Amino acid sequence: MSEHAVVDENGYRCFCEAYEEPPGVWRALVRFERKRDHAAMQTHIPGMTHKIDETFATHHEAMGAAKAYARYKASQDETGL
Repeated sequence: MSEHAVVDENGYRCFCEAYEEPPGVWRALVRFERKRDHAAMQTHIPGMTHKIDETFATHHEAMGAAKAYARYKASQDETGL
């Protein structure tokens, strides 16, 4: 089962995900998209996904790490876009 959250930071939409793999081990990733690319009539929205290498014991820890990572990388404009 996975859980999702969205963070808006520095002109980016950051889609955070925490998922369990294998049971009892949680991982996290963040997909970055520019807010300006979400304009009306836009059919292709470029994005960049970052997988966090660290593993976590709980969903809460994984999601917290994903949100913190998203805010930091977006604030530093280090998203790869």
